[in-house]
Amino acid sequence: MNAINEIRARFTDLDARAVLAELVARWDAGDGKGYGELFTPDATYVQFDGVLLDGREEIADMHDLMFRTMLYGTRLVTHEIESVRQVGEDGAVVVSTGAALYPWQKEVTPKRLSRQTLILERRDGRWLIAGFQNSRIKPFPTSGPLFEVASRAVRLRVDRARRAA
Repeated sequence: MNAINEIRARFTDLDARAVLAELVARWDAGDGKGYGELFTPDATYVQFDGVLLDGREEIADMHDLMFRTMLYGTRLVTHEIESVRQVGEDGAVVVSTGAALYPWQKEVTPKRLSRQTLILERRDGRWLIAGFQNSRIKPFPTSGPLFEVASRAVRLRVDRARRAA
């Protein structure tokens, strides 16, 4: 592979931004079918509530329904691209944060912020989403008085269960 082809083969932050910009455009247009077209036919999509969607058609159908109901009028905001990593020549993993905002919401609040992991696959020269995981960011506390009390309670229950076993 010569140097020019090597540069073209590398997945970059700009490629990630382009994929996310397409997601945003189709979301903001309320276009469930168009949103689904950004995914591979066999894609997996895990929604923020843990629901698993299987394949482009199911992803498109669910988003069509949601854009007409609970997500009506929302816009998708990409907050930050946290990491971009190419996997082989035709794969990439992108981790970003963002949120769906209703028209009355002006900015992303910590309560609405989610983290997305996108697994991208290049097919016929085009980057498509093969996997998508969306999770609300609710950090688990790792210090403070509540953490200490909860930790002791867990330890007591585990020790009790082990003794009973």
